[in-house]
Amino acid sequence: MRTALRTSATTVALVGALLVPAAGTAFAVPSAALRSSSAPASDNSRYEGEPVYIGEGLVAVLRNRAEGPEAWIREVGPRWKPGDTYMVRVVTKLDRTLPHDTAKGLDLELTRAASARPVLVVTAADGSATSYPLPAGEAGTDCRVGPVGQEIGAGMSAELYLSELGPKVLLFEARDGGRGFARLDRTHPSLPDSAGFIARIVNPSGAEPVFEWKTQGGNDTVGRVAFPAFPKGCKPGYAFTTTSR
Repeated sequence: MRTALRTSATTVALVGALLVPAAGTAFAVPSAALRSSSAPASDNSRYEGEPVYIGEGLVAVLRNRAEGPEAWIREVGPRWKPGDTYMVRVVTKLDRTLPHDTAKGLDLELTRAASARPVLVVTAADGSATSYPLPAGEAGTDCRVGPVGQEIGAGMSAELYLSELGPKVLLFEARDGGRGFARLDRTHPSLPDSAGFIARIVNPSGAEPVFEWKTQGGNDTVGRVAFPAFPKGCKPGYAFTTTSR
């Protein structure tokens, strides 16, 4: 203890700030030992991959492991170079469930997502596109089906699609060169009442969704057509539920 008494006040204060007092203990534990014993090393292996700079201060971290193909889009700044850290803020993630998104004016699409060799395609605002192949992996099942055309009357038609994200309907007017005017999906399965006619997806989150419509023109018949069946082996990105509407 005499040695401890001769220790400078500065050293005592520093040690006191680093240590948590324990009853009956007279020995200082190194701060590094405290860190290693109380905070286990973080494991980033789930998010590691091949980082490639795609412009606008973003990198795409390309992976293709047990989880399937993934492109994690992270914001690193315009001065990033290979070898710099890329474990920073996530802007978006592309995979077989969500193969398309945009970020900072870039159009991002994970193409051939169901194949063993998917490719990330990045399209800039000027229309130039760059492809970044992902590491090779195992092929999956492509859930995308469509378009399936359907006339619904009153000079309108519909196109039905099915994908990992669920059913989708695009509505078109025959006049004006077939202009598209509305889209229905799992999030917005029905036109509003103000539309003046009925167009909706029945059971949008079910295993067997149905498109239903009723247009003006003196015909009270409600039209119904089933969406194409999900391909065998397809794994939608949501759990099936059944609703009356």
